[in-house]
Amino acid sequence: MNKSNVTIQGDFLDPITTDFEGSLSFNIKAAYIQKKKLWKSKDLTAEFLGNFWKTVLDIDDIKATLHFVCAELLENAVYHSIKSDYMIMIQLCFNSDELLVYVKNSAETEGIDEFRTFIRSLQEAKSLQKLFIQSMKRAKKSGSKKSQVGLLTIMKDWEAKLAWRMEQAEDVTNVTTLARIPMK
Repeated sequence: MNKSNVTIQGDFLDPITTDFEGSLSFNIKAAYIQKKKLWKSKDLTAEFLGNFWKTVLDIDDIKATLHFVCAELLENAVYHSIKSDYMIMIQLCFNSDELLVYVKNSAETEGIDEFRTFIRSLQEAKSLQKLFIQSMKRAKKSGSKKSQVGLLTIMKDWEAKLAWRMEQAEDVTNVTTLARIPMK
């Protein structure tokens, strides 16, 4: 893909060029499993990843953190994936001071500008708590199921830093979301 069609928002580390102490990834073609079953399996996948890294890293509280972060990012990936022949990928990597969770999916190019605006609001927020409350009120008022509080919760409650890489084509944009979780 042409570099001019790639946008980075936040402090994104490219998993291909970064040297990690370890990594584990799952890739699945969206068409292989019905969306409903893939949606249900996100919790099982998140639970496995939390258990695996808790054991490998010997950090007790990492399981709950990873379960929430992985489940939320996978939920977003499944919900927003539009092309059945594209892969949904989740990759967990670690280095000495942080865990990195990458989730990649396809999304409709026409909705990307709205998503970029939302990302900017996350990055520029002076108070994540205030933005969280505003998002909940907006969703309740509109009757929408789309509250957008999942990413806020990852940042606010789990102290993760989020970043994105978007590769834009004419009809599809590949979105890679990165959650950088400090290891305490």
